[in-house]
Amino acid sequence: MPSLRENLKKLSEAVGVSGEEREVRQLLLDLTKDRLENVVIDVMGNLTARLKSSQAGALRVLIGAPMDEVGLMVSGCENFLSVLPVGRLDMRYVAAARVLIGAQKTAGVVLFAPIHKTYGQNTLPEPKSILVDTGGKNSAKVGERIAFVGNYAELGADVVRGKAFQSRAACAALVALIESLSESPLPLDVYVAFTAQSRVYGRGATVAANRLKPQVAFLLDGAECDDLPRPEGDMQSPMVRLGGGTVLRAAERMGIPNQRLFAYVRDIAERHSLPYQVDISEAFGTENVNISQAQAGMPTLSLSVPVRYMSSPNGLISLTDLENTQRLLRESLAALTPNILES
Repeated sequence: MPSLRENLKKLSEAVGVSGEEREVRQLLLDLTKDRLENVVIDVMGNLTARLKSSQAGALRVLIGAPMDEVGLMVSGCENFLSVLPVGRLDMRYVAAARVLIGAQKTAGVVLFAPIHKTYGQNTLPEPKSILVDTGGKNSAKVGERIAFVGNYAELGADVVRGKAFQSRAACAALVALIESLSESPLPLDVYVAFTAQSRVYGRGATVAANRLKPQVAFLLDGAECDDLPRPEGDMQSPMVRLGGGTVLRAAERMGIPNQRLFAYVRDIAERHSLPYQVDISEAFGTENVNISQAQAGMPTLSLSVPVRYMSSPNGLISLTDLENTQRLLRESLAALTPNILES
């Protein structure tokens, strides 16, 4: 059986810009085969299924993880490719980045003028002004996705580097959880959703939740670390540290999690001595908000893996954080009962 580390490497290296997640979805099908039933690939591109080890009639639980990554879309094909952003881009990481274009993965580079000849480009370009240089060979088509290149690497025994960790670390944790629940089932009716288009307003998660109709949902995702060296005089303490444990969101952009569920999972973490961090984010949101508003509303909670440089193709995560996030969700499911959700 592949290890968590091996699965993370495969998932990080796969290409799956929002709306074009086929490569990632097929890899997840391969990694979870024989453990799932009622497998559906819906119109949005979500991969949803029920665990074979589930108990019919028990509390219906949905566990989600996003598949997609931010990238670009070809909008014009002249000497250089004009593009539009897919998802929220941090232009500090985009300038001069290496990219792969379309299904053929044609190599290219984001155009950025050299420092000694600026060609009037004295600041970072706006997302809608990006051009991609293909070296003169241009077979791209309008609408094709463009992915950023990020090489997976191990930095010591615990920290790894790679692209798309915001989603693929979550996918790796969910694959590990599926394996664990298949070998040691719980008295729950468990559904999983590897969701599409999370980086464009979480559209896939909304569709999946409305169709599966869970009673409670847990979302796996990444959380941006804020533990870099601070300017002199800045006394604010970091809220999210690499290696600091699973991130539980007390609030996020456009949403506040179910407070009973939040308190319950925090209590589980303390009871099992699993490290956790509490984050409050005004600028960042997860699919937790989308799913909480599905149907007539439902209790939801995000469990996130800390990611340093999350918006770049060179994110860093701790494998211990990743493993502990999967363990915390497993322990939370093991003690979950309907009365915990009653308000």
